[in-house]
Parts: sequence; structure tokens; C-alpha cells
Amino acid sequence: HEFVLDLETGVGLATGQGSDPQIGLRYSDDGGRTWSAENSVTAGAIGDYSTRVRWARLGRARDRVFEVSMADPVKWALVNAYLNVSLGA
Repeated sequence: HEFVLDLETGVGLATGQGSDPQIGLRYSDDGGRTWSAENSVTAGAIGDYSTRVRWARLGRARDRVFEVSMADPVKWALVNAYLNVSLGA
């Protein structure tokens, strides 16, 4: 149902690149041979410590692999990752 990242949020820069830091997610259903388009969400502008980093409605897959990427010049502190899934038939 969703992919959630726990990380330090609200560490954006005052201006320029990194003022609204983005974190991207893409996935592969064939062991990393091909990838989905990247879907980016905000990691929180400066001081926005309550931002939740999550992606919902990711579809179905049997052996999905996820890749998270960050490019903005801010401090990135990943703590944990969660998948909320349902068991299929």
C-alpha cells in the first residue's frame, strides 16, 4: 500500500537548490534490470520537521526492488524504511 521513510526532515536550505529538498523513489519488478519513472516527494523545507516522507498507491508486484535517491545539497539522515503491504493470493 505504501513505502515510508523515516528520516530527519526540515533540513532544507534558506535559498537555492535544497530550499525544498526532494527525495526520489523508483522500483523494479525484474531484479533491477528495468526501473519505473522516479516519483519525488519533499523532505521538508527548513524548519518543517513534521514532514512525512511516503509514497502511496504503488501497485502490485511479486519481487519488487526499491531505490531511494537524493540529490539536494542538504544533510540526509535516513533512520528506517517501512513497507505497508497486503498478502496476495
